Amino acid sequence: MIAVELLGHAQRVLTRADIGGLSARIAAFLARQALEHIVNQRCIALGVTAPNATTRSKLLILRTLDSSEVGDTAAFAWNRLSTACHVHAYEMQPSVVEIEQLCGVVASLLPQAK
Repeated sequence: MIAVELLGHAQRVLTRADIGGLSARIAAFLARQALEHIVNQRCIALGVTAPNATTRSKLLILRTLDSSEVGDTAAFAWNRLSTACHVHAYEMQPSVVEIEQLCGVVASLLPQAK
Protein backbone atom coordinates (compact mmCIF):
# COMPACT_ATOMS: atom_id res chain seq x y z
CA MET A 1 0.00 0.00 0.00
CA ILE A 2 1.28 3.44 -0.93
CA ALA A 3 0.38 5.06 2.40
CA VAL A 4 2.35 2.48 4.39
CA GLU A 5 5.38 3.03 2.17
CA LEU A 6 5.14 6.81 2.52
CA LEU A 7 4.89 6.55 6.31
CA GLY A 8 7.90 4.23 6.30
CA HIS A 9 9.88 6.78 4.30
CA ALA A 10 8.80 9.51 6.72
CA GLN A 11 10.03 7.48 9.70
CA ARG A 12 13.37 6.82 7.99
CA VAL A 13 13.80 10.51 7.18
CA LEU A 14 13.17 11.41 10.82
CA THR A 15 15.98 9.12 11.98
CA ARG A 16 18.61 10.33 9.48
CA ALA A 17 21.19 12.65 10.94
CA ASP A 18 22.61 13.82 7.60
CA ILE A 19 19.45 15.72 6.63
CA GLY A 20 19.73 18.06 9.57
CA GLY A 21 16.98 20.49 10.51
CA LEU A 22 14.86 19.74 7.47
CA SER A 23 14.07 16.14 8.40
CA ALA A 24 10.84 16.99 10.24
CA ARG A 25 9.53 19.11 7.39
CA ILE A 26 10.39 16.50 4.74
CA ALA A 27 8.73 13.81 6.87
CA ALA A 28 5.66 16.04 7.24
CA PHE A 29 5.32 16.21 3.44
CA LEU A 30 5.57 12.41 3.19
CA ALA A 31 3.08 11.86 6.02
CA ARG A 32 0.61 14.30 4.48
CA GLN A 33 0.86 12.47 1.15
CA ALA A 34 0.16 9.21 2.99
CA LEU A 35 -2.85 10.76 4.70
CA GLU A 36 -4.20 12.11 1.42
CA HIS A 37 -3.91 8.63 -0.09
CA ILE A 38 -5.78 7.14 2.90
CA VAL A 39 -8.52 9.77 2.58
CA ASN A 40 -8.87 9.04 -1.15
CA GLN A 41 -9.13 5.30 -0.49
CA ARG A 42 -11.72 5.78 2.27
CA CYS A 43 -13.82 8.00 0.00
CA ILE A 44 -13.72 5.36 -2.73
CA ALA A 45 -14.72 2.70 -0.18
CA LEU A 46 -17.70 4.89 0.75
CA GLY A 47 -18.74 5.01 -2.91
CA VAL A 48 -17.60 8.58 -3.50
CA THR A 49 -15.25 9.14 -6.40
CA ALA A 50 -14.21 12.76 -6.51
CA PRO A 51 -10.78 12.83 -8.16
CA ASN A 52 -10.81 16.60 -8.66
CA ALA A 53 -12.10 17.50 -5.20
CA THR A 54 -9.74 19.15 -2.74
CA THR A 55 -8.55 17.25 0.30
CA ARG A 56 -10.53 19.66 2.47
CA SER A 57 -13.69 18.63 0.59
CA LYS A 58 -12.85 14.95 0.93
CA LEU A 59 -12.38 15.41 4.68
CA LEU A 60 -15.91 16.80 4.85
CA ILE A 61 -17.13 13.73 2.98
CA LEU A 62 -15.42 11.52 5.57
CA ARG A 63 -17.01 13.44 8.44
CA THR A 64 -20.43 13.01 6.85
CA LEU A 65 -20.37 9.48 5.44
CA ASP A 66 -17.78 7.77 7.64
CA SER A 67 -17.64 8.01 11.41
CA SER A 68 -17.19 11.51 12.78
CA GLU A 69 -14.20 10.25 14.79
CA VAL A 70 -12.39 9.18 11.62
CA GLY A 71 -13.24 12.45 9.89
CA ASP A 72 -12.13 14.56 12.85
CA THR A 73 -8.90 12.61 13.31
CA ALA A 74 -8.05 12.88 9.62
CA ALA A 75 -8.86 16.60 9.56
CA PHE A 76 -6.74 17.22 12.66
CA ALA A 77 -3.75 15.38 11.19
CA TRP A 78 -4.10 17.01 7.77
CA ASN A 79 -4.32 20.52 9.24
CA ARG A 80 -1.31 20.00 11.50
CA LEU A 81 0.76 18.41 8.74
CA SER A 82 -0.19 21.18 6.30
CA THR A 83 0.95 23.75 8.83
CA ALA A 84 4.23 21.85 9.26
CA CYS A 85 4.72 21.73 5.49
CA HIS A 86 4.19 25.47 5.01
CA VAL A 87 6.27 27.04 7.76
CA HIS A 88 6.99 30.74 7.32
CA ALA A 89 10.39 32.28 7.99
CA TYR A 90 9.18 33.82 11.26
CA GLU A 91 7.77 30.52 12.59
CA MET A 92 9.56 27.66 14.30
CA GLN A 93 10.15 24.51 12.27
CA PRO A 94 8.11 21.49 13.39
CA SER A 95 9.92 19.23 15.83
CA VAL A 96 10.81 15.62 15.09
CA VAL A 97 8.69 14.51 18.05
CA GLU A 98 5.66 16.43 16.75
CA ILE A 99 5.93 14.85 13.30
CA GLU A 100 6.47 11.38 14.80
CA GLN A 101 3.25 11.85 16.78
CA LEU A 102 1.38 12.96 13.65
CA CYS A 103 2.75 9.96 11.74
CA GLY A 104 1.22 7.81 14.48
CA VAL A 105 -2.13 9.54 14.00
CA VAL A 106 -1.96 8.91 10.26
CA ALA A 107 -0.99 5.27 10.86
CA SER A 108 -4.06 4.85 13.07
CA LEU A 109 -6.21 5.67 10.03
CA LEU A 110 -4.74 2.89 7.89
CA PRO A 111 -7.26 0.19 7.00
CA GLN A 112 -6.81 -2.85 9.20
CA ALA A 113 -5.47 -5.95 7.45
CA LYS A 114 -7.99 -8.77 7.39
